[in-house]
Amino acid sequence: MHAPEQITIVVTDICNLRCKMCQYAYSDSPGYQLNQAGHMSPELFYKILDELSGHPLITFTGGEPLLHKQIVDFIAAAKQKGLITTLTTNGWLLAQKAEALCQAGLDILVVSVDGPEETHNMIRGGKSFARLVEGIQAVQQQEKRPILMINTTISNLNYELLTTMYDQAKTWGVDGLNFNHLWMQTDEMLACQKQQFPNFEAGGVAWEVDPEAIDVDLLADQLEAVRQRNRLETMLVTELPQLNRAQIRVWYRQTAEFVKYQSTRCAWTRMKIWPDGRIKPCREWVAGSVAEQSLDEIWQGQAFQGFRSLLAEHGTIPLCSRCCYMTHR
Repeated sequence: MHAPEQITIVVTDICNLRCKMCQYAYSDSPGYQLNQAGHMSPELFYKILDELSGHPLITFTGGEPLLHKQIVDFIAAAKQKGLITTLTTNGWLLAQKAEALCQAGLDILVVSVDGPEETHNMIRGGKSFARLVEGIQAVQQQEKRPILMINTTISNLNYELLTTMYDQAKTWGVDGLNFNHLWMQTDEMLACQKQQFPNFEAGGVAWEVDPEAIDVDLLADQLEAVRQRNRLETMLVTELPQLNRAQIRVWYRQTAEFVKYQSTRCAWTRMKIWPDGRIKPCREWVAGSVAEQSLDEIWQGQAFQGFRSLLAEHGTIPLCSRCCYMTHR
């Protein structure tokens, strides 16, 4: 078994915002909630770093990763090992961390933006838009900075504003803009999961958005307009996943149906480590704890192999149909 190609490190599950489309923020599932484990200890992080095999992409996330006081040191240490690093942030603390992040050598910085100021603040709360704009400007003032990306998660609260978001990203002069179709778990998906795989733990999740309220044709029009306007521009614009009009309709109206992809490689390529050291390939499926075992023991271990066997036999499970890992091929 080759080493993982990407390792997501949840350096903290603490978050200062409660975004309406965040399944973690509103989840009733004990294994799928924010503000439970706290910050990853430096001792645990450096143990992980020492045990890494190969050269996986290291993704720092949360919660809000910039709330971790050692995050800059973690990035610098990963860079000293020659690893490519990414970090996703809500931007609240970005202005005060911008210089240090750039000096640490962060490769890719992703700032989550949900629309123009009024929309963004309604979705995320407070004056979060002004804070992230200040942060973006602070990063761009640095002599050497990471690739700067904006990520916009599509929901019924902003799907009519994608062209506006495109114009805003161009005004900021960022390197790229990504539109994420909503990653979701619906009651229908969960019912299918429990029926087909009753021993697979998967509690319910919740949020404050309504995918059924999206006018799928208007959403398709917005995305096509962005594609047309960006044809002669240099800014990278992506969609995860990139769907045509018919596929968009299925994505939001038939959520148990698979769109575009029918299999996943996540169990063979990715590892996600939580602040307390638990490694969970999917939802509440715990493969082990790096606080108690080595990374390689967990990656090669019985629990991880069991998850691979499940996917090898079935290709996917119902929870895969709108999972983010299905969109990264």
